[in-house]
Order: sequence, then C-alpha cells, then structure tokens
Amino acid sequence: MNTADLGGPFDAPVIGAAHPGAPIYVQLATLFRRFIVTGQWPLERQIPTHEELAAQFEVNPATVRKAMALLEAEHLVKRYRRRGTFVTGIPVAADGFRIPTRWEEVLAAFEGLKAEVLESRAVKTVPSPFHGGEQARGYAFSRRRYRRNGRAAALEESWLDSSVRGSGAHPLRLLERSRSAKIERAELTLRFGIADREHAVALGAALNAPIAILHLSVLGRGSRLHYESVCFYRGDAARVAESIRFPERA
Repeated sequence: MNTADLGGPFDAPVIGAAHPGAPIYVQLATLFRRFIVTGQWPLERQIPTHEELAAQFEVNPATVRKAMALLEAEHLVKRYRRRGTFVTGIPVAADGFRIPTRWEEVLAAFEGLKAEVLESRAVKTVPSPFHGGEQARGYAFSRRRYRRNGRAAALEESWLDSSVRGSGAHPLRLLERSRSAKIERAELTLRFGIADREHAVALGAALNAPIAILHLSVLGRGSRLHYESVCFYRGDAARVAESIRFPERA
C-alpha cells in the first residue's frame, strides 16, 4: 500500500524542498507537526528552544517564532513563561478523509459526512475549467462544507450542467443518474498547498496550514463539460492511498 498521509509520519525533509514556494516558516511548521505525529516531540514534553531550533535549521529565530505561532493556533504547542514550550496536542489523523482515486470512490466520497450548503445559484459558465472541455449552456453552482464528528474536513465548490435535473442528492450522483448526459470520461488532479484566510476560516484551520486541493472534471460527448469541482481538504484530515501493482510473473 502506497500511502501519503498529510500530517502523518515521514522522514524529516530538507527545509526549502518540502513545499516549494511556501514561506520558510510554513515549511518549518509542517516539519514540526510531523515531529509531533511521529513522537519525536512527545506529548506533554518540552521541545527545543527557538534559538536551538534556529541554529539547527540555520534560520532566524523570528522565523521559528512564526512557525510556532501556527502550531499554537492549532493547540499543538504552548509556551510557558520561564519554562519553555511544550507539546499540548497531536494532529488528528486517525479519522483521515480518503481522497478518491477510483470512480466508485468519487461517487461515494462524501457519504457519511454532514453536508452544509453555503451557497447555491445558477451561473453561465465554469470560471476556469481545470481540465478544459466545451462548456454547457449553463451550470448550477454550489458550495458545500463537509463535517465529520462536528469538525470541518472539506470545502467543495461544484458546477453541474444545468440540463441535469433532480434534487436531494450530491450533484455528481444526479449526473450519473441523468438520461440527458452521458459520461465519457473523468479527469482528476490532486495538488498540495497552504490555506489562505478564506479557506482557513471555512475549514477551521490555521492560516497557512497544509491543505490538499482536488480538481475533478467529468466530460461527455464532444468533450462537453458536464461537471466540474474543486475540493479543499484539511491537511490533517486527508489521506491518499493506492495499491501498488506489480508486473505479472511468468
């Protein structure tokens, strides 16, 4: 099983290569989260001082302070006057949200989660289709937040071909059942980034916390774009897993 858990154990990366383009303090915060998850920094134990960490990673102490501020906002560490900084929490990963890699998983991706519709309206076009395609005459746009055990796990924006009718189900389910649209192919791209202020608030995450971004396009005859979605997952609630296939042996 090839598993990549955002927030899960992995060897310490070299600062500057873990998240190209991300500020150094964000890369440090990501690395420090992993130290907590792996137990390198045990719960309720004191961690190295800002000055020691700055020397270890060859950065300015102010950069370490900014990284620690992100962890404090997530209640993972707490600094006590005259005592130092201690680990006070562990990122939640046990109930991680599996990012779909098969069509059946795509359809069932949000089952079991509580959906909250934040916005719903008719629009003329999909602003920037990630995988291209010929646009339909109109789309039904919706923005949903999904929660597990009361905790936000994902934020989804979707555009459904307005020729597809129905209600009471996820737009992708409506598309699959539709007789007016025939699915020819689907394209999915997974990217990684950091939460801006809007997504941090919506997901209840810290500003610049790691997130996974999933782009899905479903196309029909003539490459008509029937469905487009972009979903933002909390980094500590997302999981990608796929079986490794081996060549058949003679």
